[in-house]
Amino acid sequence: MKKQFFYFVICLILVNCKETQPELTLKYSNQPIAIACDTDHSELFNEAIHSFESDITKFYTQENPNLNYAYNMFLKESTSNTANYNTISNEHALAIFEALKNVEGLWVTKNNQTLPNYNHKIYSCIGDHIQDKDLKTTYNALLTTNSMSIRMLKDVLIAKSSRLNSDKYLATFVALELYYSKLTDVDLSKKELLPADTTRKKDNDPHAGHNHD
Repeated sequence: MKKQFFYFVICLILVNCKETQPELTLKYSNQPIAIACDTDHSELFNEAIHSFESDITKFYTQENPNLNYAYNMFLKESTSNTANYNTISNEHALAIFEALKNVEGLWVTKNNQTLPNYNHKIYSCIGDHIQDKDLKTTYNALLTTNSMSIRMLKDVLIAKSSRLNSDKYLATFVALELYYSKLTDVDLSKKELLPADTTRKKDNDPHAGHNHD
């Protein structure tokens, strides 16, 4: 009897000590479904991609929203390790990242870093639906040979950044790989506000928003 009571007390302690994750507030639930993959977390992925696109649009094109240009600039900076995630991101992005971390099998931990787990079915779903044939072939070749690396894709992603506006599967890959996986060490207290006269202006870039396939 005492032994059973002991186990009962231990169970109560474990239940009470388990950290309760706050429920994520969905800001983009009224937006079109970004991707249709066989997953229990479709709402979360939908929230993640729409929030990501909103964040980079506000950061890179404050005065004249232009998602094509925002994607181009974000890809250049994120793949060269010069993106300022403290400034681009916000509390909602961090909340989404916390929710994404609870998706079983989506991440792996290596050297205290949270990294994408390319064996998760979301990545094969992305590979099945990428619109650009050449990019799709390259992506799936890297995925099936366990050779996935942003280093192998960055040049073609930058060159075809305008595709991300319409191809939300590819955009989801970029969001997971180059945005949410980089938010582990973000400190919003170090957020820098961009002065109006330093806002990136797409008028200075004759190639902004154009497709250069």
